[in-house]
Amino acid sequence: MPYDWLWIENVVFPLVGMGMGVLFMFGVYRVAMRWIDRRHERLMTERGSGAGAGELQQLRARVEALEDSVGRVPELEERLDFAERLLTQAKHDWLGAGGESGR
Repeated sequence: MPYDWLWIENVVFPLVGMGMGVLFMFGVYRVAMRWIDRRHERLMTERGSGAGAGELQQLRARVEALEDSVGRVPELEERLDFAERLLTQAKHDWLGAGGESGR
């Protein structure tokens, strides 16, 4: 069976062209983003508003403090659970004792 060249010209070639266009635009996008990032970094260093060494140290200290506090959260949850169980048990005992004396 011979190829249907009309279908190939009208369907396949445009699809291949669109695919190549998408790949080309992806490359253009990557180049543009790199250019914008470099320009932004250059402007920040020229203005002096970039992250200085002192600011970077402060941020690292904050991150370290947050990482240290992450270990405390499960312990606090366990303590809260225990306190809730004690309160529930005390309330249950108090209601049970009150119901018996009321008879």
